Order: sequence, then C-alpha cells, then structure tokens
Amino acid sequence: MPFMRSLLLTTGLCITAASASAQAVTCGQDYIVQPGDYLSTIADRAYGGTGNFNLIYSANVDTIGPNPGLIDVGDRLFIPCLTGDLGQSAANAAAIRNTQTTAALPGPSENRPIRVLTATGWAPFMDEDQEQGGLLTEIINLALENADGKPEYQIDFINDDGAHLNPLIVDHAYDISIGWSQPNCDIMDKLEDESQFRCNNLDFSEPMYEEVLGYYGLASLPTFTEHASLRGKRICRAEAFTLAPLEGVDLVEPAISVVRAPTAADCINFILENKADIALVAVDVADGRINELNAGDQVQMHEALTFVDVLHAVIAKTHPQNEVILATVNNGLNNIKESGLWFATVRRHMTAFRALNQ
Repeated sequence: MPFMRSLLLTTGLCITAASASAQAVTCGQDYIVQPGDYLSTIADRAYGGTGNFNLIYSANVDTIGPNPGLIDVGDRLFIPCLTGDLGQSAANAAAIRNTQTTAALPGPSENRPIRVLTATGWAPFMDEDQEQGGLLTEIINLALENADGKPEYQIDFINDDGAHLNPLIVDHAYDISIGWSQPNCDIMDKLEDESQFRCNNLDFSEPMYEEVLGYYGLASLPTFTEHASLRGKRICRAEAFTLAPLEGVDLVEPAISVVRAPTAADCINFILENKADIALVAVDVADGRINELNAGDQVQMHEALTFVDVLHAVIAKTHPQNEVILATVNNGLNNIKESGLWFATVRRHMTAFRALNQ
C-alpha cells in the first residue's frame, strides 16, 4: 500500500525498545519482523501499548494476509504514526439522516437514491455519538460520494439492527446495510440459522474493513495456540453477533458452550466474573473495556488465535438493482482505497477511539 507513505510520513520515535535486544520500532517507517514478534509486541514497542496492533494490520493487510496472529520473519511492515495531523473528515454529513421508524418504505426503483442502513451502539464502527456516525458509516458515505457517476444516496440510522436484514433488506425497503460478516457458505451443514440465512439471501460487497477479533481469557490460565484447545470452554459472544468465526474453526455447540452478553465489551466482564472462559471480541472494543476496568494484568489475548472478521455491505440477492448497486459500492470502495482516503479515515477513527479509552 504505497499511498500510506505519502499520507503518514509524520515520523519520529514512538517508544524505545522493550529491551536492549529488541529492535526499536519507529513510526512512519518500515519495520522488519524478527523471530518471536507478534503484532501486539511490535505495537507495544511502537506505541507503548498493545491495543493499536490492529492499525498496523490495516496498514499492512496485503503483506500479512488473513491471519494477524501469523506474521513471517523478514516481512516488511509499515508502522503508522498515532501523532501528527490526523486530518479532517471528507464525508458529507448531510447524507446521514436519523430515522426513528422501521415501517415499510417505498420499494426500489431506478429513480430513487441508494438507501443505506446504519445503526448505533457499536463504537467505533457505527455509533451516533462518533464523528460521522462511526468508521463504517463514514466509509460507506465516502465510497458512495467517490463512486464513478456520483450516485444519489442517503444513510439512515435505524437502531433496531435486528430488523436490518429481515425485513428491511430482504423486502427491499432499503438497498444496503453495512457492517456484516460473510459466513463460510461452503460449510452450510455447520452453520447456525443466521449464517445460513446470510448465505441464502445476501450478496456481499468488497471488504469495508478487516476487524481483528481476539480470543481473551484470564491471564492466570495457560495461553492457547490452537483453536482445538477451546473445546469444552464457555465462549462469550455479544447478543446478535454472528458465530461465523467459531463455525469456521469447528467450534460449534455442543463442542463448546456459547454465552451471550448484552454487548461485546461485556464479554470481558464475563470472563472476569467467571461467567465465561473465553471472550471473542474485537480488539478495539476489548482493549477499551480492559483499560476502563484497569484489568490489563488480569486478562490475556491468545494472539495465535486472532481472527480477521471482514466486514461488508450487503444487498438482497433478489433486489432488482442488485448488480448495479453492488458494483457502485465496490467501485467507490476501490476508489477510496486507491486514493488513500480509506486508510486516512481508519487511522483518524481508531486513533480517536483509542485516545478516549486509555
């Protein structure tokens, strides 16, 4: 991703090496992966804490590949800076409306704006209290604003996100909903009902964001390096969140017990309160709650198990404008990634969120 060097060439030593034998990590420059490195240890030496390793992953996803827990010795990684000018949002905030109803809306036509659904309560990704409605809301806003042909569009907050896919998307009241994982539809016999529904009814955009999920447990317990070691465990996942990451590694009931918490962050509380053995939570969200509870010495992340949950925009397979709208979204996403606007937006949101939760 060479564009990042022009965007993020604010350099300076972020922190000295953790030990005399460790290579110093300088933000704004490349770092060569050494034996024993994890992204979290690199982030700790770069920023003085492990939490921002997902930002390093976002900056180097093409090099690292789909598993941030497996980086190769000799890989050259660009280390973005958290200081310096983070820039301003380039998104059109006027495109975001606050709609309070989930009542039936007019059906799709070629003449209406593209209707996009977002929701709140999932900071930093989608939240009305976040700038531009959160990272994913801003990304879809920028993608449509920068798509070839300049389509008309509007973005609505409808906070009954359980109604987004069914009925609002499958009945074509809205065209696009954002922030959804794509299950592995090649293992339908292992998928829960919701995952099967997504496979059968939705088409998925190009990736909007690669969210890094961590498996968290008590620091007093052994560190796990294989998913099979989690069999027999109680694994916490937020209510309404997909189990696709677990299904993909054959961690399904009854081999495990799924524990549902009100929010993803609450899963961290659950492992501290012995309501669950493992919490499967986005790294950003987990670190925010761990810092809030001052529980850094009580909780560990099993980094070898980290999972990239690719978040997409979705549209109904039966939508009469399916191909046109999906092509428009994909075109816009590619445009903002190639221009550097995508990563500049990721960096600004993630840095701001981290600052609020330290």
